[in-house]
Amino acid sequence: MRTLLLAAQLAVLALPAAARDAVLVKASGKVWVKAEGTEKYLSVKEGAQLLYGDSVRVGKRSIAQLSLGEKAAVLVREDSEFLIGGTAEQTELDFSFGEFLVGLRQKLGLRQSFRVRTPTAVAAIRGTLFWGKADKKTKSTTYAGFGGKVVVEAQGRMVEVTPGTTVTVAFGQPPSQPAPSTVTLDYAGKFMVDGTLQGLEALAAEPAPAAAPQQAPAPQKAPAPKKRRGKKPDAEPEPK
Repeated sequence: MRTLLLAAQLAVLALPAAARDAVLVKASGKVWVKAEGTEKYLSVKEGAQLLYGDSVRVGKRSIAQLSLGEKAAVLVREDSEFLIGGTAEQTELDFSFGEFLVGLRQKLGLRQSFRVRTPTAVAAIRGTLFWGKADKKTKSTTYAGFGGKVVVEAQGRMVEVTPGTTVTVAFGQPPSQPAPSTVTLDYAGKFMVDGTLQGLEALAAEPAPAAAPQQAPAPQKAPAPKKRRGKKPDAEPEPK
């Protein structure tokens, strides 16, 4: 048995760097991984190496923080399930359901792409940081931007999600128009493990609140002209 475990460890170490760029950096609670071509999810711990083609499941009251090399970090909250698809150059995370915070640490090259797919939409990341949630029951997906732009596409329509805005995609429907977001950067703290967000908070570029419009000062009234006091006219003599 020990020989088999050692052989498995050596096989992982022998993997090319690009093939094992997905690493479970931090975990809180239960996290399982199903290797490509297998049927069973196995429990994993911090430091586990993941391959493109693996599926990840995050249990209740649990959080998983994954690093995809130096390029990106993916933080996932409880009750989530997704596939790490594509390649290091053209990555696609396929969420069956769940909640995620995705940040790009490096600018994508001309031939690189990073997309997040849900049952309702595909989000092409052109920015640096965004949040999303694919609802397990309704199959709707909601996105909120924190840095740069994310292009959400569904039913042949594309909508940009920018910092401070949110977009919702109902199942089988095109994306909604962007609206002011109620998901603030403070909410990202729910993805924290051991006090860290893998540095993603530094990628945020939330717009500063708009300054309140200043009222124009009320026009001042011109001072009323002073009345000149003249001599009172002499009283007319009374008729005799």
